[in-house]
Amino acid sequence: MVGGEAAGYVAPAAPQQVCIPQSSADWSWEQDVNHYPEWSYTMFNKKTLLALLISAAAANAMAASSEAYVAQDGNNQQATVTQEGGAQLALVFQDGEGNIGTTYQAGSDNRSGVYQSGNLNTAAVSQNSVNSDSTVAQSGIANNAEIKQVAANNASLVFQTGEANNAEVTHGGGGGHYSLVTQNGFSNDATLKQGGNANWSYITQAGNDNKANVGQYGNNNLSDVSQNGNDNVATVSQKDTGIVNADQIGTGNELRVTQGDLAVADILQTGEFNDVEIEQKGSGNYANVDQYGQSNNAEIGQSGTDNDAYIVQSGVSNMAVAMQSGVGDLASIIQAGSNNMATVTQK
Repeated sequence: MVGGEAAGYVAPAAPQQVCIPQSSADWSWEQDVNHYPEWSYTMFNKKTLLALLISAAAANAMAASSEAYVAQDGNNQQATVTQEGGAQLALVFQDGEGNIGTTYQAGSDNRSGVYQSGNLNTAAVSQNSVNSDSTVAQSGIANNAEIKQVAANNASLVFQTGEANNAEVTHGGGGGHYSLVTQNGFSNDATLKQGGNANWSYITQAGNDNKANVGQYGNNNLSDVSQNGNDNVATVSQKDTGIVNADQIGTGNELRVTQGDLAVADILQTGEFNDVEIEQKGSGNYANVDQYGQSNNAEIGQSGTDNDAYIVQSGVSNMAVAMQSGVGDLASIIQAGSNNMATVTQK
């Protein structure tokens, strides 16, 4: 990290790499019925899956009623599960063609699932929540996925692989929040809002029309946006002591970050139409931007005291601006080749 690390900086954990199954033959989990969201993919057949679903439902029934599991295979599937109060659990498995999904839960120990494989996927989970969790996994073609949770201990996860991906997650104020959206290829988009309290978030996208729009609000924010190739854009808004650690790699890169007190923004871009704007309001903020090739532009605005701003650029149409107002601020700009310009304003 150029220019050193801010005091108290904690690097966010990297998003997990998730293997999305390609067909019903690929579905299964390492079983831990007491920690459902921690199940992970291994390669087993559908009989094994069903056995695990049944044992999970049985474990849940011992705890306090509610349960549901659905397994479908081919053609115009659609599955709807609605549960209200109790110790709910719901799993939906689908395989190929008209997939849709939908689970609604309501108040108490919640869980959920929904795993789809090929064709016109859609899945929506809504929990009304107490202990929450949730997972949507999807594989190929017209993917979409929405999870809403509302308060209590929340979790969420959404994995997608290929085609018209989209994913929207909302948690709600007063929850323990956490989230992970991983997308892979084509028309990616991901919108994630969290609300006040414990927040977290990760969004990882890979190729094509990437976009990501986070927005966390108050309390222990942390965010990690990683994009890879094509028309990248990402926007993050945080209040309180947020951390944003964002990497973009290639093509239409663009990134906007807004933060409050004691915030950290650590941004890496590499190639093409790079552009970064960071605005931090408050004291003890830290912003670091590394850019490398093409139409670079980086702007950091900080207001308050004891803020640090670092910008490193490398080649082509460089421009860098650091504006700080307050006392005890520090700014550093390094540029290399082409139409350089640098401005530092402190007052």
